[in-house]
Amino acid sequence: MSNQLSRTTLLLNWYANPYHCPIFVAQGLGFYQDENIRLAILEPSDPSDVTEIVGTGKIDFGVKAMIHTVAARAKGYPVTSIGTLLDEPPTGLIALKSSGIRSFQDIAGKRIGYIGEFGKKIIDDLAKLAGISERYETVRVGMNVTDAIHRGIIDAGIGFINFQRVELEHLAGETVFLRLDELAGLGCCCFCSIQFIVHERMFQQEHIIKGFLRAIQRGAAYTVENPEEAFECLCEQKPQLRSALYKTIFMRSLPFFSRNLLNIERDWDKVGRYTRHLGITDKQFAITDCYTNSFLPAKPYSALEPVACCIREED
Repeated sequence: MSNQLSRTTLLLNWYANPYHCPIFVAQGLGFYQDENIRLAILEPSDPSDVTEIVGTGKIDFGVKAMIHTVAARAKGYPVTSIGTLLDEPPTGLIALKSSGIRSFQDIAGKRIGYIGEFGKKIIDDLAKLAGISERYETVRVGMNVTDAIHRGIIDAGIGFINFQRVELEHLAGETVFLRLDELAGLGCCCFCSIQFIVHERMFQQEHIIKGFLRAIQRGAAYTVENPEEAFECLCEQKPQLRSALYKTIFMRSLPFFSRNLLNIERDWDKVGRYTRHLGITDKQFAITDCYTNSFLPAKPYSALEPVACCIREED
């Protein structure tokens, strides 16, 4: 390993939390350093700014949802997903059971919270398709969905099953969760998969991208195979996460960590069609420009040495 480390930056999509664990495990266990990378992990003051900051080349790597990556590209920002952190975490409308909401039609007369502009587009589109004629109010609450429900500012809001729902259960008891992918007939919750994105200028530093992804793959593998140790590694770097609530969020996030980091063509195609339906993109928009798997390792990281190669071409 060279003594000269390449300095690079990563901007998270939100405050550091348990679903970022593979990123911090790779930091804590020296996986970036093994790739000659010195990584600064940054948190945004406003999560809405992440795609613009990465898209203007001020930060090397970013973390953002698939639908936001598509929207940034549609706005002219040359950002590309180079891999997946969180694969299809179910996203839905979350409410307390006491709210009386049992189906999407029950939002009539209610206050519905959303994170950003696409949350409102999704709610309004579903309401139109469901034929909801009675007024409902949409309220932009940012990432503070749980607190807004708990304080009575909104009756329901959009969030992750492995995060905001866990928070709300912890604070206030039983919840209702209506999956947006099922309501929209998508067949997968891919639009909220969490991606690693870069400005296209980073393509000129292929060695850094490939080294970063190798380190992340090792971090993801360690997290899934050694969850207790991985959570402890995260808490050593972010002591504020050492609580029963965040431990539960971490355990609920485990099934969604991507081991191979692959951008799934089927998922991107579905999101491309969905964003076109929502009016975020048009027919000329090429969804294939939004992602690439060309920087990923040929096979996922494994601590085991293979005893054979079962896919080698026959002589």
